[in-house]
Amino acid sequence: MAEYKAVTFDCFGTLIDWKGGQTRVLRQLPSLAEATTNDIKRVIELRGKIETEIETGPWMRYSQILEKSINNAVLQVLDLELTASESRAFSAGQLGWPPFPDSVLALEELVKGKIQIGLLSNCDKSVLERTSRGKLKIPNALLISSEELQSYKPAPAHWGATLAALQCAPHEILHVSFSSFHDLEPASELGFSLGFVARYEEEAPSHLTLSAEAGDLRTLVENILA
Repeated sequence: MAEYKAVTFDCFGTLIDWKGGQTRVLRQLPSLAEATTNDIKRVIELRGKIETEIETGPWMRYSQILEKSINNAVLQVLDLELTASESRAFSAGQLGWPPFPDSVLALEELVKGKIQIGLLSNCDKSVLERTSRGKLKIPNALLISSEELQSYKPAPAHWGATLAALQCAPHEILHVSFSSFHDLEPASELGFSLGFVARYEEEAPSHLTLSAEAGDLRTLVENILA
């Protein structure tokens, strides 16, 4: 495997269980006490689409996007209105979304291998900082948040900020994600090396040239360090 000066990651969805975390929080909301498993799944899927639409409009913090998108998704799917406190609780619950079981140990191996780690995330700055230190145990990671840039992936600002911080050529950085749309396609356009990890039964993108791919993060990291 080629040597990289850094390995950067999408955070929520690749390292943190984005869907599982949302499910856990939604299950705690009184208004959704009678919602079925399929109801919750439909709400999460639609909320993600609404989120992407909001992110193309005027700038809004991600915590606000979470509130607005969950309100709209629940209303459209279940014809229910969440209370203001429930919407805030859903947004605040992002800090409790869990890492995937393989994330912490895989990142630990990269740290042991003296690889610079970066997190490129569509989230608020404080959430990314607390997630990096607390959930993922990588306090020295390069953190690039949408709040700092006032820009959301797949726009190129996250990768531009990464290059400015690391001062190296794009191909010397391996960017890892499960998402073609938000991460791998824009990273590819800028010349980054690409790593794919399968999450949520996503399949590796056949239209992109991947430098690394695996069904789990531990295997991907083992290949990077081999």
